[in-house]
Amino acid sequence: MLLYQTVLFDLDGTLIESAPGIFACARAVMEEMGMPPLTDEEMRPMVGPPLAVGFAEVLHMPEERIPAATARYRVLAETVGLDVIRPYDGVIEMLKTLQEQGACVCVVTSKITPTAKAHIARYGIAPYVDHVWGGIPGGTADKTELLQGAVDALKKAEDSIVMIGDRKFDLEAAKNVGIPSIGVLYGYGSEEEIASCGPTHIAATVDDLASLLMSE
Repeated sequence: MLLYQTVLFDLDGTLIESAPGIFACARAVMEEMGMPPLTDEEMRPMVGPPLAVGFAEVLHMPEERIPAATARYRVLAETVGLDVIRPYDGVIEMLKTLQEQGACVCVVTSKITPTAKAHIARYGIAPYVDHVWGGIPGGTADKTELLQGAVDALKKAEDSIVMIGDRKFDLEAAKNVGIPSIGVLYGYGSEEEIASCGPTHIAATVDDLASLLMSE
């Protein structure tokens, strides 16, 4: 039996281990723009928020350079770093089982929609995803706005929908929209960050998440 009939997943850090690809692409942009390199640990907070926020708050890029940097990142992201991104172990099996049990499986991500769909297809996730809501090129990448749009479009009872993510942006959005949430600890948010958001549930591993979702 399913705990929730409609399951909304964040993408980066929840379904795919994308940090190596994000770091590679961001470093390429930084090198082109003459910025000093950062360590993986320094760049880790870039995974989760909208790209412009990451450039501003994590890379400390001057505001006037961010539009050009984000545009260049999106061009490079079509080729740079793709070979080091992969789904987390057990994700494909979990999504397949959810689908077999009749769940509506969706992705809600700040990554712009064309890129999100390309990643979902490239890494073998597409057959198990019913809908994708991503950031709008030139428009919003705010997680609450994207999640509210998904919930409105789905027209499901709010207590039958759950948002799953690894960062505060996912869990705070769920709280703002008024739906349950699951924080995962295997992604890029710390245990303290996840706990501080007060999610409905916390899952330490993909296996724990799968067991939780398929428990009545």
